[in-house]
Amino acid sequence: MSPMSAAGGRSASTGQILGTAYRASDIPELLRQAGMENAEDFDLTPGEFVEWRGGGPETWAESPP
Repeated sequence: MSPMSAAGGRSASTGQILGTAYRASDIPELLRQAGMENAEDFDLTPGEFVEWRGGGPETWAESPP
């Protein structure tokens, strides 16, 4: 996950950009659209499969669009 942009979103990528998330709950939908099965069960904590830049999963804009 990229650092938060001026617009308040964070780009999600898996080597290619999947889309922009404005809250943590957007990430499973981006993963689902990319073809991941059971995306809602994906663990967003930093680790082997998730790299957070510019803050962790709790860092979002106060008023997303």
